[in-house]
Amino acid sequence: MPTQKELADIKSHKEKLNKISELLDKLDERLACGEITEARYKEISDRYKAEAGKLKDHVTEQELMNEVGLEESEVKEKVVAETHEEVPEKPVFAPRNMKYCSNCGASIDEMAEICPQCGVRVMVPQVYRQAKSGGLAAVLSAIIPGLGQLYCGRGMRAAGFFVLNLFVLLLFSGASSESPNSGGTDFLFLLVIIVWIWNILDARKVARNPQ
Repeated sequence: MPTQKELADIKSHKEKLNKISELLDKLDERLACGEITEARYKEISDRYKAEAGKLKDHVTEQELMNEVGLEESEVKEKVVAETHEEVPEKPVFAPRNMKYCSNCGASIDEMAEICPQCGVRVMVPQVYRQAKSGGLAAVLSAIIPGLGQLYCGRGMRAAGFFVLNLFVLLLFSGASSESPNSGGTDFLFLLVIIVWIWNILDARKVARNPQ
């Protein structure tokens, strides 16, 4: 006859396998949402699957019944007969790698996004920005200063370059209308070219290094 401990072990193995299955489902969801890399996904899923394989290698419930020559109904009758006895609960399987909540310090699953103790979010989903074309940003800024930065989502930077280019251009226009052949006009013309080129290079840099 199977002992109470053997029946409890069978129940514990089933609970552990169910827990691993739930964790693998959550892991698939995180991979689909882009919250975890494929390399990290493979590392964690392989560890969970290896643990599940070890559990499945243990004596199954049916194998235990066949070994002791019992039918399923007899086992159920024994379980009912022993319900008055207190069966110690087996701990639920937990992943080997744990981390600590930054708010309350509780030890939690490394996959957890929210601490079950205090409810504080401990994992912030990564935000991936769409890459921008550096060449297109440079061309846009060459046509209209600041337009390339605006294309990259940097509105304040775009406004700054637009105002700067406009200011230098107005200075040059005023100086050339009053003293077209003076050295100051030549200097301002050179400054217009420098600021315009700086604006183009900056647009390309922003496109390659988004923030």
